[in-house]
Amino acid sequence: MSVLFDMFKTTVMLKAVELMPRVYTFLSDTFGEEGDTFADDTATYDYRKGASTGLAPIVVPGTGGIPTSREGYEMRQIKFCEMAPERIVTLEDISVRMFGEKVLGAMTPEQRAKKIMARDLTYLRQLNQNRRNWLVREVLLKGKTAIRRYTREGREKEPTLFADFGFTNNYIPAIKWNQAGAKIDYDMEAAFDLAYEGLCNPDVMVMGRGVFECMMENSKFTQKLDMRNVDLGEINSKYKGQGIRFRGYNSDGVAMYSDHGKFINDDRQIEKEVPDGWIILGSTKDKAVKVHHGIINKVKGQGENSEWHSYVKKEVPFRFGSEDNDVVGTRMVSRPTVVPNNVDGWVVMKVL
Repeated sequence: MSVLFDMFKTTVMLKAVELMPRVYTFLSDTFGEEGDTFADDTATYDYRKGASTGLAPIVVPGTGGIPTSREGYEMRQIKFCEMAPERIVTLEDISVRMFGEKVLGAMTPEQRAKKIMARDLTYLRQLNQNRRNWLVREVLLKGKTAIRRYTREGREKEPTLFADFGFTNNYIPAIKWNQAGAKIDYDMEAAFDLAYEGLCNPDVMVMGRGVFECMMENSKFTQKLDMRNVDLGEINSKYKGQGIRFRGYNSDGVAMYSDHGKFINDDRQIEKEVPDGWIILGSTKDKAVKVHHGIINKVKGQGENSEWHSYVKKEVPFRFGSEDNDVVGTRMVSRPTVVPNNVDGWVVMKVL
């Protein structure tokens, strides 16, 4: 016997979202890892800025042991931001032929509405993934976040959510790489040493536009370049999609990528994922940051039938509607926060 169910109930949509493949977001995929989902409005995490183990004490026989301190971390709390993009389906949307819809044997308005809302579900999820990638980007490049939230009246004029993790691993070469006398290999080794001091074993570097071209124009650097990706004197760049190109390995065996990806920021302007002339150096094994998620609370029902529902999930889709305006909408709610695993666990270089 067949069973009828509403494919746009929260429980059904939530299962569909969990089965969707992840959106490809290079920075968060490379330097970030999934954290915990908290049944609370704040996340408690271990804050660590490097960690020097020091030397074991040498003792006089019969002394026993010498207590050593637990240094290098402290417990902190951080709040979650809330993402809630939504899309509305109106009578006009379902009354006319959709883009790509067959002219003959067209869909009914009900069929069209379900297809539109299914597409909206995918689109809204991608918006949330893009925002998570932006949060990771902010922490990596700046070591802090300053968020201007949205209300029904528009976007806040000043940031109201702040997080400063005290990141200091910025390396600026004495001579920029597009200038005469640049010491590219020396600067790279110095940056890697800075990462090692912060207990990071770097195995990947992501470069903004122009950096790799300057490398190839520096004869001293190319003499030390790892030749695994060179064929007949040419670098075999491999395009990975979304503006990402694998460029080979440097003399320390660190994988080099160029990131020419772009995104549309909150001011509706196109911005580069990694700014021109910048490099992010880190590890794909010991990820630089962690993405936690907070509990999602929602009132469902009307009047005396309304009640709170709580979801300990990374993101939850909701369906809502208005009989007065003849509209139905989908909202995708998620409450992420991004924290460093180790504030000294990556290095940012501005080389041009």
